[in-house]
Order: sequence, then C-alpha cells, then structure tokens
Amino acid sequence: MRASIIIICLALTACATVGNPVDKTKMAEGYYMKGMSYFNDKNYQLAAVEFERSIQSDSGYKQSYYALGLINDYQGKLDEAAQFYEKAIDQDSDFSEAYNALGVVYFKQQKWKDAIRSFKKALANKFYTTPYLPYLNMGDLYMAQKKYDKAVDAYRESKRYMPDYALISLKLGTALLEAGRVTESISELHEAMKIAPGDAGIRYSLGLALLKDGNKKAASEQFKKTVEFDPKSALAEKARDYLKTLR
Repeated sequence: MRASIIIICLALTACATVGNPVDKTKMAEGYYMKGMSYFNDKNYQLAAVEFERSIQSDSGYKQSYYALGLINDYQGKLDEAAQFYEKAIDQDSDFSEAYNALGVVYFKQQKWKDAIRSFKKALANKFYTTPYLPYLNMGDLYMAQKKYDKAVDAYRESKRYMPDYALISLKLGTALLEAGRVTESISELHEAMKIAPGDAGIRYSLGLALLKDGNKKAASEQFKKTVEFDPKSALAEKARDYLKTLR
C-alpha cells in the first residue's frame, strides 16, 4: 500500500511537470526586472544578484549581461564591463546598445580605434532607435583627440537625429569654436540657447565665442547670465573673471 502511494505521488509530480513546463525566459525576465528596480535605486549590489539569477535561469538573456556591464562600468571596472557587454553581443550580434556601451568603455581606456569600431557597429543596425548616441560619443572622442573638424561632423550627424537636443548643439558649437569656425559656432550656440535659455553652460560658451569674435559687450551679457543662472558653479567663477577684465 505504501509503495502504491509513492508511485501515485511520483506520477502526479511528473504530470505537473509536463503540463506546466518552466519558461526560462520569463523567469530570467522576472529576475531582470527585479534587478532593474534595485539598479534604478542605485543599489548595485542587490541588482547584480538579480541579474546573475536571471542569467542562471536563461544563459541567453542578453539584457542581464548588458545590465551587469553597466554596473561594472559605473564602478570603474572597465575590463569587467567590456566582458559583460561582449557577452551580451554574443547573444545578439545586432545589440546596438551594447556596442555603444562597449565603445564608451574603449573610449575611457583610450582605445580609440576599438571605440570607433564599436560605435560604427552600433550604427550598422538600421533598426537602432537612438543612433544619435554613438555619433555624440564619437564627437566626444574626436574632441578628446583634438580632431575638431571630425568632431563637428560627428555632432552634426547626432543633431540630424535629435535636432532639439540642447546638449548636442552646445557640443557642436564648442567644436566649431575650437576648429576656428567662430561665426558658425555663434550661430549654433544661439540655437542651443533658444532650446535651453536658462542653461549656464550654453551662456558661458556663447560668451566665449562672442568674445573671440570681438563682440565684448555681447560676451559680457552672456557671462552675466552664466553667473545669474548658476552662481555657485565653476563656470560662474570663470565668467566673473572675464567680467572683471571686460569692465
């Protein structure tokens, strides 16, 4: 009698397993979502635990590799971050977000050619929804290398996808100024100011461009706005120094 009860129990267990197969992807997604809640609260330790559980549930779940890459990236563990981004790409060769993030890691490591290659791979995916980001990052990379004309080209491409993003116009205006294209710089920074009129950084950069153009009065006005909008910032201190010399 005891043996028959055991057999029946085993049979019921088997039936339950066959009838309700475990969906590994859903389990992985559940752990991932829980991890993201910790991630958004900047509790990276607990977030990493959930992302690891996600991968244990489904080793092909790319988002969790990507998220672990972000955590290591934020913590300055660049080699580890690169490894996780590469694992994410192994799961999906069209994972543009991971290529872009990997490019940023290479940028931080001053692996310029590898960074550009990664950014271009991100852009190769025609279904990528935020192509302005790799172009923006390429612009930053060229600025770091003092290749200002190349930076201008990259920022212009970024702006083509996000024409109303003040940060892009600010960076483009700065690159134009560094390239010696002062008139274009002033025009671009005026566009940025229209998008974000209360941004102290834009006002300061416009002040520099106007000063380089010889328009001291207009430059002073922008430096005053810099101080007004962000009086305790380092930019405000620099603006005050310029204002002293322009009196």
